[in-house]
Amino acid sequence: MGASGSGKSTLLRALSGQLQPSQGEILLNGQSLYDNVEQLRRFVSYIPQDDAFDDHLTIEENMSFAAAIRSPHLSRRDRGRRIEGKLTELGLSERRDNIVGSAIKKTLSGGERKRLNIGLDMVSSADVYLFDEPTSGLSSKDSEHVIEIIRSMAHNKIVLVTLHQPTSKLFQMFSKALLLDKGGRMVFYGTPTEMLSYFAAAEHEQHFGTELGGCPACGTTRPEFIFDVLETPLRDLSGDIIYEENSQGQLVPARRFSPDYWRDKYESFRLLQDMKQVNLRKQGPQPLPAIPPLRKKEPIRWHDEWTQFRTLVRRAFMSKVRNRGNLIITLLVAPALAAIIGWALYFTDDESGKYDFASAFHIPTYIFISLLVAMFLALMNSVDDIIRDRVVLHRERNLDVKLPYYIFAKFTTLALFSAVQCILFVLVGNKILMIRGMFWEYFFFMFITAASGTSLGLVISSIVADAKTAANFVPLVLIPQLIFGGALIKYEEMNRDMDFIYGFKRWLTRHPEASAQGRRDDSALRVPLISRFVATHYSYEALIVAQAKLNPLTIRQDRLQKQMDDLVSKKNRSDAEAARLEDLKDTLALLSGLEAATPRDIEKKLKRVDEILDGKPLDAGALKSHSGVTAERLYTNQKVTDLVAKAETEQNDYRRLRAINVFFSPEKHYDMYIFGHYYMLRISVLTYATTILVGSSLGLMAILYGVLKRQLRTRSRN
Repeated sequence: MGASGSGKSTLLRALSGQLQPSQGEILLNGQSLYDNVEQLRRFVSYIPQDDAFDDHLTIEENMSFAAAIRSPHLSRRDRGRRIEGKLTELGLSERRDNIVGSAIKKTLSGGERKRLNIGLDMVSSADVYLFDEPTSGLSSKDSEHVIEIIRSMAHNKIVLVTLHQPTSKLFQMFSKALLLDKGGRMVFYGTPTEMLSYFAAAEHEQHFGTELGGCPACGTTRPEFIFDVLETPLRDLSGDIIYEENSQGQLVPARRFSPDYWRDKYESFRLLQDMKQVNLRKQGPQPLPAIPPLRKKEPIRWHDEWTQFRTLVRRAFMSKVRNRGNLIITLLVAPALAAIIGWALYFTDDESGKYDFASAFHIPTYIFISLLVAMFLALMNSVDDIIRDRVVLHRERNLDVKLPYYIFAKFTTLALFSAVQCILFVLVGNKILMIRGMFWEYFFFMFITAASGTSLGLVISSIVADAKTAANFVPLVLIPQLIFGGALIKYEEMNRDMDFIYGFKRWLTRHPEASAQGRRDDSALRVPLISRFVATHYSYEALIVAQAKLNPLTIRQDRLQKQMDDLVSKKNRSDAEAARLEDLKDTLALLSGLEAATPRDIEKKLKRVDEILDGKPLDAGALKSHSGVTAERLYTNQKVTDLVAKAETEQNDYRRLRAINVFFSPEKHYDMYIFGHYYMLRISVLTYATTILVGSSLGLMAILYGVLKRQLRTRSRN
């Protein structure tokens, strides 16, 4: 995509000061240039002063991803050819496979980093290039090399470069020079030679120094003398410099001539130059060329959209994988923590040192700590991720990069690493504590907890300015999770003075008049209001219920009971259905007392139960018990069962007018009134927790989108 010649000419004339105020605003399609910023963005490429690329990728990978984002319409082969040519032009072809490295741990020289920074936009199809101090911090030779590369881009393009105190050779390499004084006042525009002559004349008029600002005999110039002329100090009658206080309260030499003076002087000079051009004056200003109308809305190019989306995902993933130190820590921390936690809880249940899962007292503690670990690791992985990408985001804000694609790429990559960490943690921790048949339940709720932590970490990373501040937010997030999650401090023992809703209901339900009517809707197991904003509260409750209700033994007992209830509810059962009912009763009885020599034998018998549930007849011999280990002691934990049983008893207390929602209750009950009719909505706590955690993650992603969009829009306007 390229700008039309007329549009480029209009913009160039505006930037060069050839459009007079009397000609009005720069117009594009009948609108002001300011109103068409969105349309002009695709023609403009901004190259920041700071390095804006991924430190963990190679030179070629950075160039490849930049080309795919900036020119998604090109085929992969065409992008490869363009990258190959630009690498050769930049002098980086031999180092194409080198990791770029950070500014602290450098693998490239300063000049190579600057050339790579420029090269990322050389592969684009822009028509206007804006360079912000491309030679800052470079040696004179590297600066010359960089400017030579920039000059090579100026063919049929508009290239604007900001520099501070260039050397004589660099200064003469530019075709035009625009000088701005304090406050953005334009004090000269023309060729470098014209600028030197202009300020040399001004210097000579005031008798300040050497004419022409340098040595005419040796052919050198001294461009910095221009600043000496602009900032000539004001002196008193004795010749001493007069000082004044600046906006920061510091004493600085007062200027003899203000920026307004130099602006007015240049305006007068330009007016005199225009008056000398008699022919131009007679003809008057040339009319602006007609601008072809731009389409208000372009059709969606699905190939370009897919290329951009795929590129952002690949870049985010490869950047994470290439960070070897972080990758090793990511993969080792989770199993190491699982081993430490499992080892600590394994030997604290029995004084004899013999571990038994059924009587293990700390299984709820293990479940809660597992969720905290998932939240902690997700926060640490994501809390500084956008901070590292902020420079790249600002650089690519004009490239039509879809912000939702970037957010999805970041979240998906981090979620993938969190999933690996959760898998490793569950495999190690559950193996040590002998939690059998519950891998997917533990993994799922740890993962959605980690996803919630990832989204929260990304939001924090988008708000704060540096990684150190972001790291300080981690304990501010984790400590409330620890306190209000429901494990460290039981809700019946928690101070609820801040829960005004709870306090009002408590007073209402315990009022003497209410007690006299037999109403008892209060419970100490109710979840405090503040805990409803804590992610671990939902996942901890759900995982406790899952351990009690979805373990390999209990879930088969419930399935058998459900099939029995369905058959019992039938009034006229056939002989086959009656025989099936007897088989189910016998199977349930055998399953409740199932015993075998080894845990592997128990698993084999459970598979026989699955076959019966699928419709096969009962083979009592296959389920016959043998002395050894019982299925109940293998799969059910007494502490977990007691927590859920207590919640069920409290929720279904007959003295209440209606069932209430308490912590660890397997179902959540909600009253609904639709068109004057009352309905009781029952939601499984597993579905309820999943909905809340997934919904909160999506909500945080929406907040992240709003924050980033506002930041990029504000930065663009500034």
